[in-house]
Amino acid sequence: MADKVRVWRNSGIINTGADAINIVNNIVQAPPQVPATTVQAPARVLRLRSTRAAAGLFVGREKEHAALAKAMRRRSGGTALVLTGLGGIGKSTLAGRYALDQVGRRNPIWWIDAEDPAQIDFGLEALARQLYPEGSPERPVEWAMQWLASHQGWLLILDNVTRPPEVAELIGSLPGGRFLVTSRQGVGWEGIATPIRLGVLSAGDAVKMLDRRVADRGLLDGGEELCDALGGLPLAIEMAGHYIGQNQVSARTYLRCLSGDGAVLDWTPAGGDLDRTVARTWQVTLDRIAARHGPLPGRILATLAWLAPDDIPTSLFPDEDAYVAAFGHLAAYGLVTRSGDALSVHRLVQAVSKVPGSRHQAGHTLRTAWTDGPEPADRLAPHFAAFVAAGGLAELDDTSADLAVAYGVHLARTVSRQEAVAFLDSTMAAHEGSGHPALLSMRTTLAQLRTPLDPLDVTIAEFERLVADKQRVLGPGTLDTLETRLELGGLYARREDDRLTFAHYRQLITDAERALGRHHSLTLQAKWNLAEAYLDADREWRAGHTVMVLVLWFSVLTGLEETRGRDDETTRQIGVTIMKYVSTLALHDDPGTRRILRLVGAAERIRRRLKRLDNGA
Repeated sequence: MADKVRVWRNSGIINTGADAINIVNNIVQAPPQVPATTVQAPARVLRLRSTRAAAGLFVGREKEHAALAKAMRRRSGGTALVLTGLGGIGKSTLAGRYALDQVGRRNPIWWIDAEDPAQIDFGLEALARQLYPEGSPERPVEWAMQWLASHQGWLLILDNVTRPPEVAELIGSLPGGRFLVTSRQGVGWEGIATPIRLGVLSAGDAVKMLDRRVADRGLLDGGEELCDALGGLPLAIEMAGHYIGQNQVSARTYLRCLSGDGAVLDWTPAGGDLDRTVARTWQVTLDRIAARHGPLPGRILATLAWLAPDDIPTSLFPDEDAYVAAFGHLAAYGLVTRSGDALSVHRLVQAVSKVPGSRHQAGHTLRTAWTDGPEPADRLAPHFAAFVAAGGLAELDDTSADLAVAYGVHLARTVSRQEAVAFLDSTMAAHEGSGHPALLSMRTTLAQLRTPLDPLDVTIAEFERLVADKQRVLGPGTLDTLETRLELGGLYARREDDRLTFAHYRQLITDAERALGRHHSLTLQAKWNLAEAYLDADREWRAGHTVMVLVLWFSVLTGLEETRGRDDETTRQIGVTIMKYVSTLALHDDPGTRRILRLVGAAERIRRRLKRLDNGA
């Protein structure tokens, strides 16, 4: 069988006999391999991301640029620095700006897209060809590594490194030059590279950056407000500038688009990189986190999307190891910042993280924190406000209704009743006609808040409508309905309509005992309120009313003893009130009063006797 010899500089396979091998070798000879150690770099071996024209658009970062330059000059040995931070924060831009500054000082200056090891190898192969254009090394990656190991004065930029270990060996084995790395990964660089973390631009630099990208000054109306809404994120400002210039709209118009569905964050300028948008830049990171760490970090971020961007208490989430780890994963990629028990998240990260279904989860998280969590209301209030502003109440359910009620009460406490009333009015108006039972809870709170503001008759009429609607929708025996009837009784008493007040409370007591039980707190409260109504009605002393007061009070006292115990503070206070009242009655020396006292004494003796018998049994 004929021997086969692969000739790498030929496109085919040549079949030859054994005698012809020497002829083939004479025809096709691979060029001699020149050792990398002996090759000197040609002048200006450059691969740059940025241009001099682009450098004119560079603003801010003076402090970070100076720190970068100083660190690169610090030692004569190998130096590696890594720029870390949120996607779109300007890491590659700063690296490109520094690389331009080094032209003429270092050679080669070589930019390598380093998202995975294959890309790094491709970049090293390209460097080998530039360093040795006369030939083609058989193993160009190894050749490039040998060249870098044996020469000094070079600068490699490894852009968008995904995982620090993937470049650890490369950096550690080449001490003769400088490495500048960019990565969204903010941790894991110990012993590999010194990190410099980038933050957002200052307000002034953000406006300046937008100004330099919009030639028509007339389109910059609202520029400061837009830069503030974009949170000083360089990529977002750059894309906004392209959008404004290409579509000839004002910055204020772009701001309105941004506050809508946020689709402009996924817009690409004509001829631009389809993947270089704010939304897609972060989606890459989110997908990477999900692939490595599961769905929990993404779910947390989707919840954070509905809250205020700063001082988000970690106590909103379960105190579990899985959540602690998820916070760490998000912080490692710059998507959140953690300081003690507080998280912060960039507002545009929030904008692209609102996934379907996350509204309900965020609302449930807030409601749980408000009712059962350890955080004070004042700390949670900004997150309530952000949830409302983000459209968290757009869909009416029990959770959103509870949140609306809680936020309305908070506004009344911290701002004014008028502000709370306006908020609840507008929220209810958005759902008018839906017939959802949750509207009843908002109506109740609104009526309660309006009570000091409206005439008494207007308030009574609204509570009467509420009682009728709750009886129809919720049922007459539900706690919610009975509670509203209890409030209505108080309003009747304020109007001094004694007959209606007495009849209302007597019927309420009967219904409450049947639905909730004789010793339920609402039943006891209704009895107490009826006793108070009898007392208030005694503009002239009436023996019959006094008897009813005492009967009701003893009934309340018995109920409290049964449910709370005789040593409970409320039980003792009720007992003291009864004793004081009986002592006052003893001052009246008339037949009617003496008869009442005898009845009270007999009732008390019987009650104590029954109690002893019950204990003995």
